[in-house]
Amino acid sequence: MSNAIDSRISDVLRSVAERPDTFEISGEQRLNADLGIDSLKFIDVIVHVEAAFDIELGDDFSRDLVTVADLDTYIAGIAAK
Repeated sequence: MSNAIDSRISDVLRSVAERPDTFEISGEQRLNADLGIDSLKFIDVIVHVEAAFDIELGDDFSRDLVTVADLDTYIAGIAAK
């Protein structure tokens, strides 16, 4: 994960998952199993991502998001519009 979008997503995930700044976030990490982002914490992810990218996410966007790369790809697609 190297670009500005990836960096902001990593910052959000580290914050919500309560990981130190030195904790490496990689695309293959699973949001729930590897980072401990449960359904309640995922709401925090949504709020922080919307604020960080000044976007509004749909109600059903999280259904297919399993990994950090899935989230990155989804956000990059919306941010590009």
